[in-house]
Amino acid sequence: MRIIGLVITLAMLALAMGDLAVFIDTASALIVFGITIGGLIFAKAGILNMFSASFAADASRENLQAAARGWAQAKIYANASGVIGTMTGFVIMLQNIDDMAAIGSGLAIAILTILYGLILAYGICLPMQMRLEDRAAQA
Repeated sequence: MRIIGLVITLAMLALAMGDLAVFIDTASALIVFGITIGGLIFAKAGILNMFSASFAADASRENLQAAARGWAQAKIYANASGVIGTMTGFVIMLQNIDDMAAIGSGLAIAILTILYGLILAYGICLPMQMRLEDRAAQA
């Protein structure tokens, strides 16, 4: 059911967006995923446990709780990375204020990093966290 929920969420988002090519920006993705993964590694969140407990049917309560905490941290880092990326995009825009053609790349980073951060935080991390907390309570 988790996979179906994720697929439905992403499919509806893709349908609403229309032309997906305008929503793809490598720099924005690197900022969001890089900061999120880097933050998890720095915090020793146990990334491998986050994934193994999420998809293992026989995970212990302790592993489920630790994985849920990891997904909660990932949600925070994803939100923060969106804001950091937005500020980065604004700086790029202001550096190129005299060249209107160069403002677009900064604007793309500013807008898309917040979008990517929100999708990662509330479309992936929060549902994973909630599911693991529910499973830990039942274990």
